[in-house]
Amino acid sequence: MVQPRLICWIAGLIVLVTGAMLLLPVICSVALGDGAEAAFLMSAAAVLACGFALAAVGFPARRQEPRYRESLAVVGVSWFLVSLSGSLPYFFSGTLDAWGSVFESFAGFSSTGATNIPDLSKVAPSLLFWRVFTQYLGGMGIIVLMVAVLPFLGVGGQIMMKNEFSGVSGDKLKPRIAQTAKILWLVYLSFTVLLFCLYLAGGGGFFDSLCLTFSTMSTGGFANWNDSIAHYQGWYVPSVTLVFMFMGSVSFALHYQLFTGRFRAFFLNPEVLFFSSAVLLASVIAACSLFASGYYRSPGEAFFQALFHSVSVASTTGHSIRNWGDWPALAQGAVFGLVLMGGCTGSTSGGLKCVRWIILFKTIHRVLRRYIHPRSVITVRLAGKPVAEEALEAVWMFFLLYFLAGAASTLVLTGLGLDLLTAASAAASSLGNVGPALGQLGPDTTYAWIPGPAKGLMSLLMLLGRLELYSILVLFIPEFWSR
Repeated sequence: MVQPRLICWIAGLIVLVTGAMLLLPVICSVALGDGAEAAFLMSAAAVLACGFALAAVGFPARRQEPRYRESLAVVGVSWFLVSLSGSLPYFFSGTLDAWGSVFESFAGFSSTGATNIPDLSKVAPSLLFWRVFTQYLGGMGIIVLMVAVLPFLGVGGQIMMKNEFSGVSGDKLKPRIAQTAKILWLVYLSFTVLLFCLYLAGGGGFFDSLCLTFSTMSTGGFANWNDSIAHYQGWYVPSVTLVFMFMGSVSFALHYQLFTGRFRAFFLNPEVLFFSSAVLLASVIAACSLFASGYYRSPGEAFFQALFHSVSVASTTGHSIRNWGDWPALAQGAVFGLVLMGGCTGSTSGGLKCVRWIILFKTIHRVLRRYIHPRSVITVRLAGKPVAEEALEAVWMFFLLYFLAGAASTLVLTGLGLDLLTAASAAASSLGNVGPALGQLGPDTTYAWIPGPAKGLMSLLMLLGRLELYSILVLFIPEFWSR
């Protein structure tokens, strides 16, 4: 039977860490003199009080090790509470209303590049910092961070990481899961420092470079300017951003193997090859469409624009250097179609993940071969290893749940006043943690005009997509909480 006190204890600790994180923007606000420190202090006080209350309720269970169900519950409950906690500064500062505050916070922690702030130039710099900092924390994962610093989680920590940060269980780097979590965060921090230095070298100021680093490294997509990466003139910043969006789409366990000299494991990885091939194909199709229609006169510029936005969408970052919403239909379709693919497992990207598409295509191929050879025994293999039938079934079920959630959400959004194209693309973008959509929610628009209930639904979709459905859905099954 699930132990609620143990869930409260661990969730309380995570909420307390979130409350402590809310004190960082206070320093930023005081240093920049933007007057938002009161909003952060009130938010921190409320979140810390909530964290202490939860921890107090769960204190008697502090010495117990979480089992499978408690670990699942901690992931879903903690992410929901943390995302709600992150909404308080937007509300207390008067920047957004309640629905808008929740939407912005869920978009931040889920690393979704969707915003409902109409004009970023009117927002306090410390709030801009908090926006991108939530994306940075959510990119690698709050649970991964907690596992790194709370070794008492034991086996439960591995289960939590599996459900928060897909692919980690298959890429265990060290015997102890806490060591794996530390290595992943070390790689993440190393890339962060490198990217920050590159942005500084490109002429960006300290604050803007730091914020853009947090946003890009997490494949989150928030920016401090209404025109996103187009704010920078020239090709340097877009080129650097393009490279690191791609790196953020690849498993950080693979990055560690690359650092340790295992180059073949990185460059011959099936997911990396699949992701690269899909992005290249979409870029070529979009570039040909852009050049043939006369949208760009230079083939090189057409290809760079197509490649940048293809990587941006496939990595679920959402950065833009042009409004690709007014491109020819074929170019738009080639780029936005990647919203259904996502990045690699174990990366900071969202979406369905490349490995599931690989397994899906291999399973379809097996079915077709069985029509030719009805009595044959054909095994689906990935990277030379057989894939268990249970895993194949799980992939099919995930696709079914994913598209059912998208279809149901599309119907609800149309009922709330959105046209069909806008509703369908917004549902897909929210589930995939991308941000930009089509129709009335293109790359150059915000979600500010969306009705409050629609923002609430999209917030839930972002959380579902970030935790890959199961960690949230199982909480609504009564059997989960009983024996």
